[in-house]
Amino acid sequence: MELTVLGCGDAFGNGGRNNTSFLLSEGDERILLDCGASTLIRLKHEKIDLESISTIVISHFHGDHFGGIPFFLISSMFENPRKKPLTIVGPEGVAKRVFDLQEAMYAGTAAKTLEMDLTYHEYEESEPLILVDKTITAWKAEHSPPSIPHCIRVEWKGKTIAFSGDTSWTDNLIPLADGSDLFICECNFLDKVNFGHLGYSELLEKQTLFNTKQMWLTHMADEVIESSDSSFNKLTDGLKITI
Repeated sequence: MELTVLGCGDAFGNGGRNNTSFLLSEGDERILLDCGASTLIRLKHEKIDLESISTIVISHFHGDHFGGIPFFLISSMFENPRKKPLTIVGPEGVAKRVFDLQEAMYAGTAAKTLEMDLTYHEYEESEPLILVDKTITAWKAEHSPPSIPHCIRVEWKGKTIAFSGDTSWTDNLIPLADGSDLFICECNFLDKVNFGHLGYSELLEKQTLFNTKQMWLTHMADEVIESSDSSFNKLTDGLKITI
Protein backbone atom coordinates (compact mmCIF):
# COMPACT_ATOMS: atom_id res chain seq x y z
CA MET A 1 0.00 0.00 0.00
CA GLU A 2 1.18 3.53 -0.71
CA LEU A 3 0.32 6.86 0.86
CA THR A 4 0.75 10.02 -1.21
CA VAL A 5 0.82 13.33 0.64
CA LEU A 6 -1.42 15.60 -1.40
CA GLY A 7 -1.19 18.28 1.27
CA CYS A 8 0.20 18.50 4.80
CA GLY A 9 -0.12 22.22 5.47
CA ASP A 10 -1.97 24.07 8.18
CA ALA A 11 -4.88 26.48 7.69
CA PHE A 12 -2.48 29.33 6.89
CA GLY A 13 -0.42 27.59 4.21
CA ASN A 14 2.78 27.76 6.21
CA GLY A 15 5.77 26.53 4.24
CA GLY A 16 3.75 27.07 1.05
CA ARG A 17 2.08 23.73 1.65
CA ASN A 18 -1.30 22.59 0.43
CA ASN A 19 -4.32 21.84 2.60
CA THR A 20 -4.52 18.51 4.37
CA SER A 21 -5.24 15.46 2.22
CA PHE A 22 -3.68 12.01 2.14
CA LEU A 23 -4.24 9.47 -0.64
CA LEU A 24 -4.11 5.77 0.18
CA SER A 25 -3.61 3.51 -2.85
CA GLU A 26 -3.82 -0.27 -3.10
CA GLY A 27 -4.25 -1.90 -6.47
CA ASP A 28 -6.75 0.09 -8.53
CA GLU A 29 -8.63 1.56 -5.55
CA ARG A 30 -7.92 4.68 -3.52
CA ILE A 31 -9.09 6.36 -0.30
CA LEU A 32 -8.80 10.03 0.62
CA LEU A 33 -8.14 10.96 4.24
CA ASP A 34 -9.42 14.53 4.43
CA CYS A 35 -10.05 16.68 1.39
CA GLY A 36 -8.82 20.22 1.98
CA ALA A 37 -9.58 23.01 -0.48
CA SER A 38 -6.51 22.39 -2.67
CA THR A 39 -7.08 18.65 -3.06
CA LEU A 40 -8.44 18.55 -6.63
CA ILE A 41 -5.46 20.55 -7.86
CA ARG A 42 -3.06 18.13 -6.20
CA LEU A 43 -4.94 15.09 -7.55
CA LYS A 44 -4.57 16.49 -11.05
CA HIS A 45 -0.90 17.19 -10.44
CA GLU A 46 -0.46 13.53 -9.47
CA LYS A 47 -2.58 12.48 -12.50
CA ILE A 48 -5.04 10.58 -10.30
CA ASP A 49 -8.30 9.44 -11.85
CA LEU A 50 -11.08 10.58 -9.48
CA GLU A 51 -13.03 7.49 -10.48
CA SER A 52 -10.42 5.37 -8.67
CA ILE A 53 -11.22 7.05 -5.35
CA SER A 54 -13.96 5.02 -3.71
CA THR A 55 -14.05 6.66 -0.29
CA ILE A 56 -13.41 10.04 1.32
CA VAL A 57 -12.97 10.11 5.10
CA ILE A 58 -13.27 13.49 6.83
CA SER A 59 -11.79 14.21 10.27
CA HIS A 60 -13.64 17.48 10.95
CA PHE A 61 -15.50 20.35 9.33
CA HIS A 62 -12.82 22.98 8.73
CA GLY A 63 -12.13 24.24 5.21
CA ASP A 64 -8.53 23.06 5.12
CA HIS A 65 -9.78 19.53 5.83
CA PHE A 66 -13.08 19.19 3.95
CA GLY A 67 -13.35 22.33 1.81
CA GLY A 68 -12.17 20.49 -1.30
CA ILE A 69 -15.22 18.26 -1.58
CA PRO A 70 -17.25 20.72 -3.76
CA PHE A 71 -14.38 20.90 -6.27
CA PHE A 72 -14.15 17.10 -6.28
CA LEU A 73 -17.89 16.80 -6.85
CA ILE A 74 -18.22 19.38 -9.63
CA SER A 75 -15.40 17.66 -11.50
CA SER A 76 -17.14 14.33 -10.95
CA MET A 77 -20.46 15.74 -12.20
CA PHE A 78 -19.50 17.97 -15.11
CA GLU A 79 -15.92 17.46 -16.23
CA ASN A 80 -15.70 13.67 -16.13
CA PRO A 81 -19.14 12.34 -15.14
CA ARG A 82 -18.63 9.72 -12.48
CA LYS A 83 -19.87 6.18 -13.12
CA LYS A 84 -18.68 4.46 -9.94
CA PRO A 85 -20.18 4.87 -6.44
CA LEU A 86 -18.57 7.29 -4.00
CA THR A 87 -18.73 7.03 -0.22
CA ILE A 88 -18.13 10.00 2.09
CA VAL A 89 -17.55 9.26 5.78
CA GLY A 90 -17.45 11.91 8.47
CA PRO A 91 -18.77 13.19 11.79
CA GLU A 92 -22.45 13.58 12.61
CA GLY A 93 -24.25 15.68 10.01
CA VAL A 94 -21.72 15.05 7.23
CA ALA A 95 -24.36 14.80 4.49
CA LYS A 96 -25.90 18.17 5.36
CA ARG A 97 -22.52 19.83 5.78
CA VAL A 98 -21.38 18.71 2.34
CA PHE A 99 -24.72 19.67 0.73
CA ASP A 100 -24.66 23.15 2.31
CA LEU A 101 -21.01 23.73 1.41
CA GLN A 102 -21.63 22.60 -2.16
CA GLU A 103 -24.50 25.06 -2.52
CA ALA A 104 -22.55 27.90 -0.89
CA MET A 105 -19.56 27.43 -3.20
CA TYR A 106 -21.37 26.48 -6.42
CA ALA A 107 -24.95 27.68 -6.17
CA GLY A 108 -27.38 25.44 -7.99
CA THR A 109 -25.16 22.33 -7.94
CA ALA A 110 -26.01 20.81 -4.56
CA ALA A 111 -29.29 19.33 -5.84
CA LYS A 112 -27.38 17.59 -8.63
CA THR A 113 -25.29 15.70 -6.06
CA LEU A 114 -28.52 13.87 -5.16
CA GLU A 115 -28.44 12.35 -8.64
CA MET A 116 -24.99 10.86 -8.02
CA ASP A 117 -24.34 7.39 -6.64
CA LEU A 118 -23.20 9.04 -3.43
CA THR A 119 -23.50 7.46 0.02
CA TYR A 120 -22.81 9.10 3.37
CA HIS A 121 -21.86 7.40 6.62
CA GLU A 122 -21.46 8.96 10.06
CA TYR A 123 -18.96 7.40 12.43
CA GLU A 124 -19.65 7.18 16.15
CA GLU A 125 -17.19 7.58 18.99
CA SER A 126 -14.87 4.53 19.20
CA GLU A 127 -17.40 2.35 17.34
CA PRO A 128 -15.89 0.57 14.30
CA LEU A 129 -17.72 1.40 11.08
CA ILE A 130 -17.39 -1.48 8.62
CA LEU A 131 -17.69 -0.66 4.92
CA VAL A 132 -17.11 -3.88 2.96
CA ASP A 133 -13.32 -4.34 3.31
CA LYS A 134 -12.67 -1.13 5.26
CA THR A 135 -13.01 -0.53 9.00
CA ILE A 136 -13.05 3.09 10.15
CA THR A 137 -12.86 3.98 13.83
CA ALA A 138 -12.98 7.52 15.18
CA TRP A 139 -12.16 9.04 18.54
CA LYS A 140 -13.02 12.52 19.75
CA ALA A 141 -10.24 15.09 19.21
CA GLU A 142 -9.61 18.25 21.24
CA HIS A 143 -10.07 21.01 18.69
CA SER A 144 -12.71 23.57 17.73
CA PRO A 145 -15.96 21.96 19.00
CA PRO A 146 -18.22 23.33 16.21
CA SER A 147 -16.07 21.46 13.67
CA ILE A 148 -16.89 18.13 15.41
CA PRO A 149 -13.22 17.06 15.44
CA HIS A 150 -12.11 13.43 15.43
CA CYS A 151 -9.00 11.30 15.14
CA ILE A 152 -9.35 8.64 12.46
CA ARG A 153 -8.13 5.06 12.15
CA VAL A 154 -8.54 3.19 8.86
CA GLU A 155 -7.98 -0.57 8.57
CA TRP A 156 -7.87 -1.70 4.95
CA LYS A 157 -6.35 -4.66 3.13
CA GLY A 158 -4.29 -5.74 6.15
CA LYS A 159 -2.87 -2.30 6.93
CA THR A 160 -3.78 0.20 9.65
CA ILE A 161 -3.38 3.94 9.15
CA ALA A 162 -3.96 6.34 12.04
CA PHE A 163 -4.48 10.08 11.64
CA SER A 164 -4.77 12.54 14.53
CA GLY A 165 -6.76 15.15 12.62
CA ASP A 166 -6.40 18.51 14.40
CA THR A 167 -6.13 18.17 18.16
CA SER A 168 -4.38 19.16 21.32
CA TRP A 169 -3.29 16.34 23.60
CA THR A 170 -5.89 13.66 24.30
CA ASP A 171 -5.33 10.16 25.60
CA ASN A 172 -7.41 9.02 22.63
CA LEU A 173 -4.23 9.32 20.56
CA ILE A 174 -2.85 6.25 22.35
CA PRO A 175 -5.47 3.69 21.16
CA LEU A 176 -5.61 5.51 17.84
CA ALA A 177 -1.95 4.76 17.10
CA ASP A 178 -1.76 1.38 18.85
CA GLY A 179 -0.52 -1.30 16.47
CA SER A 180 -0.73 0.99 13.45
CA ASP A 181 1.46 0.61 10.38
CA LEU A 182 1.52 4.40 9.93
CA PHE A 183 0.61 7.18 12.36
CA ILE A 184 0.19 10.70 10.96
CA CYS A 185 0.18 13.20 13.82
CA GLU A 186 -0.45 16.91 13.73
CA CYS A 187 2.21 19.19 15.24
CA ASN A 188 1.32 22.82 14.66
CA PHE A 189 3.80 24.45 17.04
CA LEU A 190 7.17 23.88 18.72
CA ASP A 191 5.90 24.43 22.25
CA LYS A 192 2.81 23.15 24.00
CA VAL A 193 -0.30 25.27 23.39
CA ASN A 194 -3.39 25.64 25.53
CA PHE A 195 -5.95 24.13 23.18
CA GLY A 196 -6.55 22.89 19.68
CA HIS A 197 -3.11 21.77 18.50
CA LEU A 198 -0.06 19.80 19.56
CA GLY A 199 3.45 21.08 20.18
CA TYR A 200 6.71 19.41 19.17
CA SER A 201 8.10 19.52 22.72
CA GLU A 202 4.91 17.87 23.98
CA LEU A 203 5.19 15.05 21.45
CA LEU A 204 8.81 14.47 22.45
CA GLU A 205 7.57 13.84 25.99
CA LYS A 206 4.78 11.52 24.84
CA GLN A 207 6.40 9.63 21.95
CA THR A 208 7.02 6.43 23.94
CA LEU A 209 3.23 6.09 24.34
CA PHE A 210 2.76 5.53 20.61
CA ASN A 211 2.93 1.92 19.44
CA THR A 212 3.33 2.38 15.70
CA LYS A 213 5.68 1.16 12.98
CA GLN A 214 6.25 4.67 11.64
CA MET A 215 5.19 8.13 12.75
CA TRP A 216 5.14 11.29 10.63
CA LEU A 217 4.27 14.87 11.54
CA THR A 218 1.81 17.01 9.59
CA HIS A 219 0.01 20.39 9.88
CA MET A 220 3.21 22.20 10.85
CA ALA A 221 3.76 25.92 11.24
CA ASP A 222 6.99 27.39 9.88
CA GLU A 223 8.73 27.09 13.26
CA VAL A 224 8.29 23.30 13.20
CA ILE A 225 9.14 22.95 9.50
CA GLU A 226 12.34 24.94 9.98
CA SER A 227 13.41 23.26 13.24
CA SER A 228 16.68 21.36 12.95
CA ASP A 229 15.60 18.71 15.46
CA SER A 230 15.21 15.35 13.70
CA SER A 231 13.50 13.31 16.40
CA PHE A 232 10.42 12.93 14.18
CA ASN A 233 9.85 12.42 10.49
CA LYS A 234 8.17 15.42 8.85
CA LEU A 235 5.83 15.14 5.89
CA THR A 236 6.19 17.24 2.75
CA ASP A 237 3.73 17.68 -0.10
CA GLY A 238 4.19 15.04 -2.78
CA LEU A 239 5.97 12.56 -0.50
CA LYS A 240 5.10 8.91 -1.12
CA ILE A 241 5.34 6.43 1.75
CA THR A 242 5.21 2.65 1.46
CA ILE A 243 3.09 1.10 4.19
